[in-house]
Amino acid sequence: MSFAVTPDELLSTFGLSGVVYFPRYESPDNQLDTRTADFLSQVGLPHDESFKSKASVGQDESILLTEWFRPEDGTLPEECHSWLVLGYFAASLIALAPHTGKVYEFGEDEPLSAYTPLHRDVESLVHALNLFKKFDEHERDDDADIEEQVEQLRARIRAFDATPFEDDQSQWNLILDEVIEGIW
Repeated sequence: MSFAVTPDELLSTFGLSGVVYFPRYESPDNQLDTRTADFLSQVGLPHDESFKSKASVGQDESILLTEWFRPEDGTLPEECHSWLVLGYFAASLIALAPHTGKVYEFGEDEPLSAYTPLHRDVESLVHALNLFKKFDEHERDDDADIEEQVEQLRARIRAFDATPFEDDQSQWNLILDEVIEGIW
């Protein structure tokens, strides 16, 4: 199976300790769609300062989204009950709908029902994280117009998947605005 980001490319960008792999296994309760399972086992999921993979957090914590929220956090919508926690991205908890492979964000201090689509699939999430890391560490030119550079990065991400920018308050829009403001 071919992916937009290769295992070697991800290792080159994030280093050996910056990529988490998920074993591919067959079981009756394995809910992941085939492409997502193959991607996570072959390419992996980045783990760095901008995206914290759940796999590297305390292993005693569940990956089931239903176990991450307390009653005082509100009611998790029914359609989210089978979702899995992928990790943390900026000020959001990132979840995966295992049957569809879509990635969603739950914003800090937002009602649970206000979750938003973040990426069409895990491959798109990793592709965007890879482009952002390369931009942040190697491609950004301090002598050039930062707004223009950010718009070029946004266009590269959008060319693969427009979902990250559909919501004005999405984490990608907020982070790229912070890059323009000089926070990143």
